[in-house]
Amino acid sequence: MKRIAALPAALILLLAPAAADAPARRPGKVVNGLERLLYVTGKTGISVYDINDAHRLLRTIDLPDTAAYKGISASPQLGKLYVTSNLKDELVCLDLATEKIAWRRHYAEGYADSQAITPDGKTLYVPLRDSDSWGVIDAATGVLKAKIAVEHGKNYDEHPIGGVGPHNTWMNPEGTRVYLEVLTVPYVFIADTATNRVIGKVGPFSKGVRPFTVSDDEKLVFANVDRLLGFEVGAARTPAGWGGPMLHRVEARTPEKRLADIPNPPPRKPHSTPSHGINIRPDQKEVWVVDGVYGYVYVYDVTVLPPKHVADVPIFSKPEEQPHPGWVSFSLDGRYAYPDGGAVIDTRTKKVVARIPTSEKLIEIDFRDGKPIQAGHR
Repeated sequence: MKRIAALPAALILLLAPAAADAPARRPGKVVNGLERLLYVTGKTGISVYDINDAHRLLRTIDLPDTAAYKGISASPQLGKLYVTSNLKDELVCLDLATEKIAWRRHYAEGYADSQAITPDGKTLYVPLRDSDSWGVIDAATGVLKAKIAVEHGKNYDEHPIGGVGPHNTWMNPEGTRVYLEVLTVPYVFIADTATNRVIGKVGPFSKGVRPFTVSDDEKLVFANVDRLLGFEVGAARTPAGWGGPMLHRVEARTPEKRLADIPNPPPRKPHSTPSHGINIRPDQKEVWVVDGVYGYVYVYDVTVLPPKHVADVPIFSKPEEQPHPGWVSFSLDGRYAYPDGGAVIDTRTKKVVARIPTSEKLIEIDFRDGKPIQAGHR
């Protein structure tokens, strides 16, 4: 048998697969010491876009055996990202350094929906749709530590929606209070995170609450409600304490030209309601709300009450396109708005500046020297 001469060590290194020692996380463009990355859920995984580089696609992350994502949040302190997956009703934890799943948990209450996380990155508040409660969950381990019982809701007799139960969550900037919404219930509930008890409620609104947002000073709640194109405004607190009444109803109007573009809209509205998506710009000056039927985002000045309409922003690039946005999020600095529907909008000019496959579940995470230091929220 003919012997093959040993290869030089240097040549062995050249022939070795490059991927074996390559870092899992390819960095983005650094500006002012920061990588600013946008993590966007797709049908079965996450796409990562470089905000500093005109939202260029950097890479995709596979999340095996997951799909139908309901929520997204991140803990820079732990270096973790969390999605809720309706495929197997799980809370899934992704390690941001390796971009591999660190753990995944199914809870007996089932159907983990759209969560929020405390600013210290330690505790997740996860709505458990099949129950009447939110799970208070250790962000490091996924262990359920406590529950906040609210209610389950009851579907409408006429024009029922897809389901009921605990649905959306908002956390105040200090992490001391969490706001909770249950499908078909016309209130937003407020809970104290020190005691995990409900301390007040906002409403009643005119119908069951859908997505909502709260001003950073916790004075006002801006809420989508069933069957309304637009939003309603409620008092998050009054001199009597936490919670308060509904104050204003804001009805948006689809531009007449767009009504002519789509004379026969779908008989069943996406998410069973005209507006399913609302958020307040980080500078607290504007509320942006989606038109899920006709593909618009409407902008309102909320430095005055009632809110004042200031802009209509079409998501579509051609009249024949029919995007159906179901959410809107912002970059951490408030420069960009990300409505579900494929558009990146400059919040100053109110113009579309990029087109990427956005979704209802996306989040900005910023890195310094390869380590996460801050994260946004839905």
